[in-house]
Amino acid sequence: MPGIKLQKYLGKAPRIAPELLPDAAAQVATNVKLYSGDLIPYPQPVITDNHGLTGVAPGTLHALYDPATSDPVWLAWTSDVDIATPAGTDNVDEQRFYYTGDGAPKVSTYALATTGAAPYPVDYYDLGLPLPTQTPTTAAAAFTTKTTTSYARDAGGEVTLVTSTDHGLKSGAFVTISGFTSVSGTYAQSDTTITVTITGHNLAVGSKVFLRFTSGTSQSNVYTVVTTPTADTFTVTATTSATTSGNVDWDISNLNASSIKITVIDNTTFSYSSPGFQVTTTTSSAGRVDLAGDTQARTYLYTWFTPWDEESIGSEPSEALFIKEGQTVTVSNLPTARPSGKNFIRGIRLYRTLSTVSDTEYLRLATLWFPVEVTDVTGTTVTTAEPHNLSLGSFFKISTGVAGGEVTEVIDDFTFTYTGGTGSGGTGGTLYHDVSENPGTSTPRYWGDGSYDFTDDFSVTSLLNALATDDYDPPPAGLKGLTLFNNNILVGFVGNELYFSEPGAYHAWPLAYKYEVPYNIVGLAVFYGNLLVATESYPYLVSGNDPAVLSLTRIDAPYPCLNKRSIANTSFGVMYATHDGLALYSTGTGAQLATRLLYNSDTWNADLDPSTLIATSYKDTYLAWHSAGGISFERDERVGGFFVDLVTDEQPEATWYDPLTNRLYYATGTLGDVYLWDDLTQASQPYEWKSKVIVTDNPINIGAAQVDADYTATSPVWDSIEDTWGTSTIQWDIDGGITFKLWVDGDLVVTQSLDSRRVFRLPAGYKSDTFEVGVTGSVRLRAIRIAETPTGLRDI
Repeated sequence: MPGIKLQKYLGKAPRIAPELLPDAAAQVATNVKLYSGDLIPYPQPVITDNHGLTGVAPGTLHALYDPATSDPVWLAWTSDVDIATPAGTDNVDEQRFYYTGDGAPKVSTYALATTGAAPYPVDYYDLGLPLPTQTPTTAAAAFTTKTTTSYARDAGGEVTLVTSTDHGLKSGAFVTISGFTSVSGTYAQSDTTITVTITGHNLAVGSKVFLRFTSGTSQSNVYTVVTTPTADTFTVTATTSATTSGNVDWDISNLNASSIKITVIDNTTFSYSSPGFQVTTTTSSAGRVDLAGDTQARTYLYTWFTPWDEESIGSEPSEALFIKEGQTVTVSNLPTARPSGKNFIRGIRLYRTLSTVSDTEYLRLATLWFPVEVTDVTGTTVTTAEPHNLSLGSFFKISTGVAGGEVTEVIDDFTFTYTGGTGSGGTGGTLYHDVSENPGTSTPRYWGDGSYDFTDDFSVTSLLNALATDDYDPPPAGLKGLTLFNNNILVGFVGNELYFSEPGAYHAWPLAYKYEVPYNIVGLAVFYGNLLVATESYPYLVSGNDPAVLSLTRIDAPYPCLNKRSIANTSFGVMYATHDGLALYSTGTGAQLATRLLYNSDTWNADLDPSTLIATSYKDTYLAWHSAGGISFERDERVGGFFVDLVTDEQPEATWYDPLTNRLYYATGTLGDVYLWDDLTQASQPYEWKSKVIVTDNPINIGAAQVDADYTATSPVWDSIEDTWGTSTIQWDIDGGITFKLWVDGDLVVTQSLDSRRVFRLPAGYKSDTFEVGVTGSVRLRAIRIAETPTGLRDI
């Protein structure tokens, strides 16, 4: 009979009877990597660090990166915590992360989490913003009719008015101009030329004017100015000849306008469009300026606001004011400090109503940041204790000196440089923001510097951003399973309810984005843009990018998830523990029982308790530890996959995979130790592999064997082995890297230690048709050959 060569090793498949296993499959496979076809030992796990959570077993392990060294900085919890890091929040200095499973949902950063001594995280903010509790109060100033001091109009019909006092108007305001009637003078007509005398008329040649002759015989009409002989006279041409004289009124009523939109030039000057005669600046106190438009109800509200651009639901609105657009309003009873509790609120946003033909909505007036303490001023570089919330070009004041400074560079959230202003700042002062309408040109208004009232005299044209946070509810307190979904949406669950955040607004969880499934949810995983919802019964699939219109579909595969911590997102799909093995969902194959060829319900539950699995994905392998050991599952399209048992001195209780270094860490025990898995610089762990039951056609005596492995000793060549086979003295107890075992009819008959590829004897004096081969070792093993004689070995 030809010999037998065992190679291209597979793992175990307990579902299949030992004699019916594929040729390279195993009855026992422990602590061995199989991805290459060889038997490769796992390195010994090594302690690399300590997470600081001592005296209790860890439930979750995670790491941030030291901004200076990029080394892991460990976070540990005793509970099962889910952590999400949305795009745009992983700045190397900030490293913001969101998590659930440790009380109410939370958000933290590197600085917050690592403040003080381990265990980390130390500090955090609650995810979600509290409701505002104060109601603004308002008072409107009456608008006083303004009197003009002069007017002018250019060739394009743009009128410029100057008022005797500050008009208090803003560009875009609508006003009514009245009071302009006529200017009186005299005239004399000779032939068709009419000479009009009006003191300081300032008319331009070509202007069209309406002249009303109140005496004499000239005809009242619209005339075109032909000449302007002097500053006080101009001539026009009549249609008929005459010789007459008398009094005349020049009609200037087309300077009046109703509900006309103005452009402010300065505090006493504005312009508006009203076609008519062209005239340079002319003194006149006849004009009157009033606010136009209807009296409308106006209310104000505020929202909480954070430096992360998080915004809360609005406060209760103020009582309605019935005023016209353009009246100045003072808004009072605004918060003077952030609310109590664990939050990152550092300011408010103020809104007011604006009525349109179809709707009334709240538009943003201003973002008002609370004053912050200045901790250092060195030259023109300022450092603050809290985020300064300034941007390039912002204007500010420091109570100990600088007023009207302009930001020239934002170095970080706490440091900036400036130019200009008066005075020099000093450490220990307070920084205030200029909240005037046009900082740098408007008169500065420093919110919180003596008053937290806000004066609303802003132009209506500057109101561009509508309040969009009406339904920004905080997440439910019991939210679990936090996961990052499409379009920067966070998702979690409570019971049988799925909750989704507003895209990119991780603090906002509108109730309109809540979805229900018929069964309690166990866990979530995202794979290729789809969200798998594992439940106590059927799984569900969620797809879409808009939480308002997501698609929720039941997967008709009865694979209940037995354990949230068994869920792992691998390269071949999402896997989790179910009653009969590992369930797998992928976009290509849908839902299936990935281990159906390897395990049945009886063998699966006999080998392990699936409800205790703690899983992770590592190098295309599903790794999991359970109450009695560990397993690895590698996908193989030929046989469905293969299993290997994992045995470690310390059973992992929490794992973390580092995507930057492709390393897997785990924590276990109560000492806080963090272990590195599969560190190739460490000594190998011993592995064990036992073949299928090999059944030959006829009873034989297997008399020779050879194991090809990466020994350190040099192996002899085949010819010398054959020549000296009958006379060689073999030292059977060499302490080598491999131990070979042979079973005959189920009985162990040989245990042989090997340190080279040297062919060795096997017992004689029997014949059988049933054999099993096993090896233990700590070096890479490539092939096992067995035969009746050395010649048989050479031929395979």
